[in-house]
Amino acid sequence: MMSHAHATTGAAAWLAVTATVPWALGLMPLPPSEVLAGAVVTAGAALLLDADHHAGTIARSLPPVSRWVTRGLGKLSGGHRHATHSLVGVLGAGVLARLLAEVRVPVAGEEFQLGAWFIIVLLVAYAAKALRLTRGWLSSWAVSLTAGFTATWFAPETTWWLPSAVVLGCLCHLAGDALTSEGVPLLWPLRPDPLVETPLWRKNGHFALPLLGSAGSKREWAFAAVVDLYIVYVVGMTSMQGAHTVMAAL
Repeated sequence: MMSHAHATTGAAAWLAVTATVPWALGLMPLPPSEVLAGAVVTAGAALLLDADHHAGTIARSLPPVSRWVTRGLGKLSGGHRHATHSLVGVLGAGVLARLLAEVRVPVAGEEFQLGAWFIIVLLVAYAAKALRLTRGWLSSWAVSLTAGFTATWFAPETTWWLPSAVVLGCLCHLAGDALTSEGVPLLWPLRPDPLVETPLWRKNGHFALPLLGSAGSKREWAFAAVVDLYIVYVVGMTSMQGAHTVMAAL
């Protein structure tokens, strides 16, 4: 699945889980501001598993740091669609996010959430690049740093949901790639070999339900278009909900 589809499916999943408007599940209801902020973060998290790809969207998001990170992780994980594209990879991302979210340092008499800031900066940069909201390195750094400082400084107690957003985004990435013909090594480091290769279970140990065909196919773009429409609807309804709440409080 291409980066735009990954990002939008991550955002849509977060909106469905946390928003309380019609056609949203509201399983983990949050205030409108956190629903919208979390959608951006989860869009970035839905690209996180591609940190094993030195030529992907993530590698170009925060140069030159992002390129160094992707090259290193690509070598450690065995290349693109290997260790990171598995249940182990999702678990590792979730554990790392939880540990980082707890990192705080004293600044001006207050506790600054350094770990949460770092997570938000990275994920906002990934999302903005995938959705083509930023172009060169300057706009990428400016947008992501501003979002990171704003979220962690002005809303220091609302970032408890960050690990959940990371895990949800990674699961969306895994599911999205599993819907393509290439599939994913879901059980890595195990690579069970089928007796008979099928599109659902390939000789390289990748599993797939290839409803979308190859990555970047017309079917994938049609799917992404439907997801985009859902996002526009839920964001619009949630924004109206937030505006009504503010007006009622005045």
